[in-house]
Amino acid sequence: MYFFEYMNKKLLEKIVKIVQVVIRWKCYNRYMKKGGIDMAQFTKDMTIGEMLQMNPAVAPVLMEAGMHCLGCPSAQGESLEEAAMVHGIDVDDLMGKLAEL
Repeated sequence: MYFFEYMNKKLLEKIVKIVQVVIRWKCYNRYMKKGGIDMAQFTKDMTIGEMLQMNPAVAPVLMEAGMHCLGCPSAQGESLEEAAMVHGIDVDDLMGKLAEL
């Protein structure tokens, strides 16, 4: 492997770790500092990344609904409502399925 390819791989691994830490911290600040939240309670303004951090069982529900980009960068920045709009999914139906978790 060439030196630059190796360095790019290492840099990407570090960026992924940093993003994971930021998501955990954001989730903690947003929900846990406010006295906690029911782990099954999701809102339309939460990002997919936050939802996955709270409850990994969300992944199959989202995949079944047609959101196959759970690991893509937009999943860390888009709200569930925005992602549903992009994918042409009714967000209220999706929220109903998530409430059943």
